[in-house]
Amino acid sequence: MVQGDHSPTHSRWSVEAGDPDGETEVLVLRDSGRLTFPLFIVNENFISITIEFEYTVPFEATVSGPESLTIEGSSSEEFNVMLSGIDPFEHTAGTTGEFEVVGTVTSRQGLPVSVPGDSDSSTIDIEIPAIHSLSLELKGPLDPIVAGQSSQLEVTLTNSGNVAERASQVTVSGNCPFITYGENVEQLTGQTIASGASLSAEIPFEVPVDHSTKVCNFAVDSFFVWGDGSLSSSDGIRVDIVAVEVDEESTGSTVSNTLPGPGILSGIFAILLAAVGRRCE
Repeated sequence: MVQGDHSPTHSRWSVEAGDPDGETEVLVLRDSGRLTFPLFIVNENFISITIEFEYTVPFEATVSGPESLTIEGSSSEEFNVMLSGIDPFEHTAGTTGEFEVVGTVTSRQGLPVSVPGDSDSSTIDIEIPAIHSLSLELKGPLDPIVAGQSSQLEVTLTNSGNVAERASQVTVSGNCPFITYGENVEQLTGQTIASGASLSAEIPFEVPVDHSTKVCNFAVDSFFVWGDGSLSSSDGIRVDIVAVEVDEESTGSTVSNTLPGPGILSGIFAILLAAVGRRCE
C-alpha cells in the first residue's frame, strides 16, 4: 500500500517562468499586446505532486494558464502561459512590469497535504516594446487658385506611437514646376515629437501669373530614422490652377477705296447727256 509523502518537498521541485535554466529575465511584449511564454515544472520527488498556480500580471493584463497541474515523480512538465489585453500605446516604450507565478503543492500521490505552505515561485519582467507609428497629413486650398495668386499648404506630423520621434527629412514636390514653395518645411525637421503629439507647419506657395489652367498634384514625404531602422510617411493633394483671362484688343488700320456716291454719278450723266444734245442740234 502506497503512503503519501507529507514531508516538505520544496527543495525537490521547482517552477521557472520563461526559461528552464533561469537565464531569461526580460520578455518583450508584442506590438499586438500579447505574449506567450513557457513555464517549466520539475519534480525531483519519486511520487507525483499536484500543484495549484496563482498568477500576478502587470499592465492589467489578462492571463491564460492552467490553474493546477499534476506532475509524475521524477519528471518535468512544460506549458504555456499567455498574457493579453495590454495596450502598448498606453505605456512608454521600455517600461517593465513583473509577472509572477506561485505554485503550491496541494496533494502528493493523490493524497491532500496535511502541512500547507510547500510552494515555489518565479518572476520575470515584461517589457513594453518601442512602437513607431507616425502619420503625415497634407491640407491645401479647397477652391481653385487663380494664376498670379499665392496660397499655402499645411503639413502635420502626428506621433501615435509610444516613443518620441524626430523627422530627419521632409520634402515637398509637385508636377507644376513653375510653382515655388516657401522654406517653412524646415520647421518640421530636427524637432522632437513626443508620443501622442503633433507638429505642424504652413508652407506658402506662389503661382506665376502666366501659369496655364492645370491640375497640380502636391506631395509631401517625411523620413524618420532611429537606431534600428527607419520609417517613411507621405500624403498628397490636388489643387486646381486657373489661368488669368486677358482681354486683348486687336488694333490695325482698315484700308478702303473711296468711291463717289450715287448722287454724284447721276449729275455727271445728266451733264454728259446735255452736251451730246447740243452737238446734235
